[in-house]
Amino acid sequence: MGISKVYETMFRENQKVRVKKAVRNDGTFPGHKMGEILINEGSEGYVKEVSEFLFKPAIFVHFIDKNMIIGFRKEELEIIEDYDIETGRWIKIKDNH
Repeated sequence: MGISKVYETMFRENQKVRVKKAVRNDGTFPGHKMGEILINEGSEGYVKEVSEFLFKPAIFVHFIDKNMIIGFRKEELEIIEDYDIETGRWIKIKDNH
């Protein structure tokens, strides 16, 4: 099963994203208790990969300050900056807070 084109164009590697609400461990994140908050609302990270998890599209985000990579569904994230590979510049999509 492939990733839909709409999903691919919405999120891409290297985009800076913000978490819309706190995310708790649903039991799929090793080393943390079920129900424990993994990342807080407003945390910012970078898209590492757009892939699949449990047969659904998922966006894997690297939170550099916590050295964690967490998977999200598209509705849990908002894009705040995009990286233009051709120009090597960051493009602000949404104001930070």
